[in-house]
Amino acid sequence: YGLVGSEMCIRDSLSLGGMFLDTTTLSLPFGTELTVTLTLPMLVDPAPVRCVVRWAIASGLGVSFLSLRAAETWAINQLSVQSRDVPR
Repeated sequence: YGLVGSEMCIRDSLSLGGMFLDTTTLSLPFGTELTVTLTLPMLVDPAPVRCVVRWAIASGLGVSFLSLRAAETWAINQLSVQSRDVPR
């Protein structure tokens, strides 16, 4: 999950480059910088991550990460590995 201010968003399409925030109540213009607090299963504590809005549609926002620490990079990579290992 991602937390933007007090707005809880379900993150989708998470990668090392960014993610989609599934939210219909938060609308921000292109180029807006924000902090998203990520809650990832591999991390002990929620992680604040600086992002920038790259696109917006009615159902949410596409953001790219401005910087990730080593712990967030590792946790996102682990999620990616796990999703590849799940049979489809």
